[in-house]
Amino acid sequence: MLVGADGIRSTVRAQFLPQVQPIYAGYVAWRAVLDEARVPREAHRDIFELYTFCLPEGEQLLGYPVPGHDGDTVPGRRRYNIVWYRPVDTPVLDAMCTDASGQLQSGGIAPSLIRDEIVARVKADAEALLAPQLAEIFLRSEPFFQPIFDLESPALAFGRVALTGDAAFVVRPHVGAGATKAAIDATVLADCLGRAGEDVAGGLARFESVQRPFGRDIVALSRQQGSYLSAQLKPQAQRRGSELRRDVEALLYAHGNRSDQIGDIVAARGLDAYF
Repeated sequence: MLVGADGIRSTVRAQFLPQVQPIYAGYVAWRAVLDEARVPREAHRDIFELYTFCLPEGEQLLGYPVPGHDGDTVPGRRRYNIVWYRPVDTPVLDAMCTDASGQLQSGGIAPSLIRDEIVARVKADAEALLAPQLAEIFLRSEPFFQPIFDLESPALAFGRVALTGDAAFVVRPHVGAGATKAAIDATVLADCLGRAGEDVAGGLARFESVQRPFGRDIVALSRQQGSYLSAQLKPQAQRRGSELRRDVEALLYAHGNRSDQIGDIVAARGLDAYF
């Protein structure tokens, strides 16, 4: 049998579902990491130990400490991580993903190929829009961006072939469950095959019946949590509900509830034993 666990641009999925392509969500995530030793003293005092939110109009940023090199968690050797979501329409994204030679890097561009003027522009925006502590950290970093996509596969099993992880479903980062979902995929796949014995196709059919609804639900949750950002490309009159406004209380509520919401999906799909 073949397990397609080859990510968002899966070549295995393309063999069976060529019509299924990642859907651009309408925004990018600028990412920046700075060694703790390089964080300005005032910013370190004010925010380093905190999970921090910053909400420029129509945008969303979060920052938090992460382990340093080789997983080091000793104070002074950690790093500070920033994820800054910014709406970007497709023509602008194409321009951002065009390297210095004029080549469009479709679907995303390697950090080393991002043009200097793109980085200079986002750093100027950081200085103008972000809280000063976050701006200081961002300005000292080497930021890069990731276009945000999601994807749903209408089938996961094809005879003796299975799709798992991001090859099957791509979840936006807001729910913080991409690795969890992939691990559950792997565990359920092993369990279904173990129960099926020699009937590999039957085991994979069982895997699909369990994991396809689960993947669909997780993608729907991630779209819900990213709806405000996606809606920024719509005319104001076409926005509804949570698309209209995102304040600190709503954001904290969404982040605080996401584990419970994922737990509810797991329970509804009978996956408690794998979670």
